[in-house]
Amino acid sequence: MKEKLLEVKNLSVAFKYNGKYLPQTRDVSFDIYKGEILGLVGESGSGKSVTSKVLLQLLPATGSRILSGEALFEGEDLIRYPRKKMYNIRGNKISMIFQEPMTSLNPVYTCGNQIQEAIMLHQKLDKKAARQKAIEMMEFVGIPLPESRIDNYPHEMSGGMRQRVMIAIALSCNPRLLIADEPTTALDPTIQAQIMELLVQLQQKTGMSILYISHDLGVIAEICHRVAVMYAGTIMEIADVHDLFYNPWHPYTIGLLNSMPQMDSTAERLDCIDGTVPHFSDMPAGCPFAPRCKYATEQCRAGGLPPMTVQGTHSVRCWNSVNRKEDAANG
Repeated sequence: MKEKLLEVKNLSVAFKYNGKYLPQTRDVSFDIYKGEILGLVGESGSGKSVTSKVLLQLLPATGSRILSGEALFEGEDLIRYPRKKMYNIRGNKISMIFQEPMTSLNPVYTCGNQIQEAIMLHQKLDKKAARQKAIEMMEFVGIPLPESRIDNYPHEMSGGMRQRVMIAIALSCNPRLLIADEPTTALDPTIQAQIMELLVQLQQKTGMSILYISHDLGVIAEICHRVAVMYAGTIMEIADVHDLFYNPWHPYTIGLLNSMPQMDSTAERLDCIDGTVPHFSDMPAGCPFAPRCKYATEQCRAGGLPPMTVQGTHSVRCWNSVNRKEDAANG
């Protein structure tokens, strides 16, 4: 049986809006096993980045609040971990790659200095040894001529090279968990493919776990072992990547898959899900997807449903799926 590295249980986060704290995510639960890549997918505004930032205590101290839940990393609750001690976790045991490398890197420091900073802080190496380790990390992530590129500033590198610098920073202290928050969003398709291939190779070499956040199901299908589908701050479905793509249960998951371009399709237009993700200040009483779901009933609109296992490790939060499972059981 696989060993769990991270257990997120019933996590609810609220943000201050018009003087009140309103939930942004509700009862988010998922596990990440050692050596696996878990994909977290959903439309913009679903709460994916909020969930990842909670794990590293990166949400603002004012204006946000943890309502409930825990995030157990190697047995310790990251949410209630003392902020000063989080420095030993953040960038060391857990690292993060952010969406846009140009805004994540400091423009007035060389790329080498920014890699060295984490190494000197967490591995207690002197400046000379840290510089050598930084050169090795740049070579490790595929940056050519690292001995000279180490003194380049971010603006002197291409988008793909800047993202490789970000990956080098994230991996410099051999983290056990890497959070990749849409790391290829700002890159062209060729560079995207290179970065994805690089992440998979590095994961296989180091044995680390990855939480890969994306809205691109094509990327998720290519690199992830399991997938969690998130909508309006709620995990709707979790399954092995093969099961999710070939046997989805939740109508939202089915809608996302149907909206993907297909090579053999003769349709002139892609399918789309009508409507938009609701704002966290105006959430429906029941299932948050009910206003956009063609299968929604009064039962869906009246109240929520805890995650239900439909087969193996495949779980879903949907009344329609409950009825579908009961119909299958009754023949």
